Amino acid sequence: MRRLLILCATIAFVAPTPALAASLTATVPSGMKAKVADHAAFDGACAPRRVVVKLTVPPANGSVTTALEPVVMPAVTRLGGPQRCAGKIAPTAVVYYQSKPNFKGVDQFKYQRTNLDNSNDRLNGEITLTVTVK
Repeated sequence: MRRLLILCATIAFVAPTPALAASLTATVPSGMKAKVADHAAFDGACAPRRVVVKLTVPPANGSVTTALEPVVMPAVTRLGGPQRCAGKIAPTAVVYYQSKPNFKGVDQFKYQRTNLDNSNDRLNGEITLTVTVK
């Protein structure tokens, strides 16, 4: 009589931390270019990291542009909360919105925020920005 040896294996899969899905809001004047968001990152020693943003869904009633600008880290940020690196300067991905002339109302767009130096940054992910244009 033959014996059948059955081996059982357990495969462990560790899923990466899910990307952040965040919502931001801003109020801007009609027809004028206005800063609506900015994104920066630091490592544990408060050395700046490279953050980029990429438009994924454009607004229906305006346009979005981005720029890399030096910005002083505030004490509290809209997504990250209190900042231990407050006062430090970092190259910052800044998001600007400009509505179509004479448009007033609500517009919305989406963009991807990515820390190029840290793929596990908890703030990486898609951000929906709702703009109230007055």
